[in-house]
Amino acid sequence: MSHIKNQPLNIVAVSGGLNTPSKTESVIQHILDALAEAIDIHVHFIKLSEIGPLLGGAIYRHQLPQQVQDDLAKIEAADALIVGTPVYRASFTGLFKHLFDFVEQTALVDVPVLLAASGGSERHALVLEHQLRPLFSFFQAQTLPIGVYATDKDFTPEYTIQSEQLKERINLAVERALPILEWVPAQGLRAEWAKQKSEQANANLGINKQIEQADILPSPNRPHAETSEQPQKKSHVA
Repeated sequence: MSHIKNQPLNIVAVSGGLNTPSKTESVIQHILDALAEAIDIHVHFIKLSEIGPLLGGAIYRHQLPQQVQDDLAKIEAADALIVGTPVYRASFTGLFKHLFDFVEQTALVDVPVLLAASGGSERHALVLEHQLRPLFSFFQAQTLPIGVYATDKDFTPEYTIQSEQLKERINLAVERALPILEWVPAQGLRAEWAKQKSEQANANLGINKQIEQADILPSPNRPHAETSEQPQKKSHVA
């Protein structure tokens, strides 16, 4: 399978915010804007404020509406993820976790993930390290080194970012992410590779389904780094 040169990086963003407008959605959008200034990306933005009510009490993936199944397939086929959540009771929102309970367990191996969160004060900042990073380590995803955490005081009443410190943190997170994102194994090839996994998950995945560890390790059929090429660079975020 040949790699398509200069193909945009397929980015899927997921916000666990349950309201709109949302501080978390604002942070994620700012990250996407900064990333788009640096490299060519195609974005699919999944917002729990929109699809949360559709998750309902489903315990099997086939019980979900087609819209949610399609969003899960987008997550599984992403070249990279940007995920964020408000802090509720010292953790991510329940619907955010419920959504990822339905993600096929082997689909995110080695996928870069940029972590973000928002909370009422700085006291919740470690949610990135103690809640989000372990969740994506379970998937054996590659969590990026710099995460973004925002507090209420970083925003205007309209939920736009007013803090220069937060803007600098976002720029730093993007700049540190670029060397990884610009050399993503199987860039542009994951959509086809993940399609079968998504179809199987839609058919039989339940939130209590167990998968053996050996099945999570990268498959010999998974495209490797030597099959992909670096996309053409744009100027990095200042």
